[in-house]
Amino acid sequence: MDELVRPREEIHSKDRHSDEEIHERLLQQGGNNVDNVSDDGASYTSNAVSAVCSTIYRRRGIMYGLATGVLGGFQMAIVGWLRSSISPYQIMLWRGIMFLLPVGFISWEAGNDYTIADMIYYIGFGFFNALGVLLGFVSLQLAQVGNATAIAFNLPIPATIAGFFVLGERITAYDILRFAINLIGVVLVSKPPFIFSGAGDSLDVDEFLGAMIAVAGLLCIVTSVIFSRKLAYREHSDPALTTITPGMASVFLCAGVILYTQSWDKSSTLLEMLAIPSAGICGLLGNVFLISALKLESVLVVSVMFTSCVPVSFLLGVWIVQEIPDLVSIVGAFLVLASTCACLFK
Repeated sequence: MDELVRPREEIHSKDRHSDEEIHERLLQQGGNNVDNVSDDGASYTSNAVSAVCSTIYRRRGIMYGLATGVLGGFQMAIVGWLRSSISPYQIMLWRGIMFLLPVGFISWEAGNDYTIADMIYYIGFGFFNALGVLLGFVSLQLAQVGNATAIAFNLPIPATIAGFFVLGERITAYDILRFAINLIGVVLVSKPPFIFSGAGDSLDVDEFLGAMIAVAGLLCIVTSVIFSRKLAYREHSDPALTTITPGMASVFLCAGVILYTQSWDKSSTLLEMLAIPSAGICGLLGNVFLISALKLESVLVVSVMFTSCVPVSFLLGVWIVQEIPDLVSIVGAFLVLASTCACLFK
């Protein structure tokens, strides 16, 4: 009987061993599958991060344009904060001096190929760019920071219209629609006293006058863009010269005004002394980012990204200058931003 039973026990033992081996094999396969799933998940995450980083690097011109707009918003907020104690001409003078720093980076060899027309375009760009920014600073004496920024730096659509009349660039019905929406936004932000109620209120009149000064600044900046495009078409655009020429114009304009009025405001606190060069640094860095952005993206895309200065200036106006925008101004600024961003879907 023992001899008969032993084979059965051996058979059962072998069966148990085979079952355990199969079970262990299945566990190992399951573990391998889990590891494979984990590896696939990690690989997917790594690929996604790499794709995002690659896209950001490839379209880094957009990031440069956003940085330009943010710095522009800070610049306008600083000038708005200083308006009760420091003249905008003094701030613009220091800003112009800082813009002269890149003089060592001028490509003198390329200058041998410049013509008289090129020099006229450079001078025109520098003069109208400096005058436009100066008028934007002056408008802050009467208008709120967010409102003045929304108008003075409302660049893409007016530049498109000017490009049509001056440079013969193509314009469509979609552009006209966007321009109409943009114009409505500007009217809501400026709040003309002859349209809105409370025309006899001096605050409304001051706000409107400030908005009109900002519009004049916008027209000057658009004119500078025309000169800049002329240089780009001729392939004679030097980044250092496009920085220095507005600086030279700023120094001449503001020094002339200060000498004529014989006025010079002294900083009363250390914070004001630091804020004046800070506005110039924001302007200089913004110009560097702008030049870098234009090397990588079209003028239209960079101009749209630059309008990020509008929400930044509104927020800084509330935080630093303690200016609370009304509902009409908010709606107007939204229409300005929406019509500008619509340029990307053209």
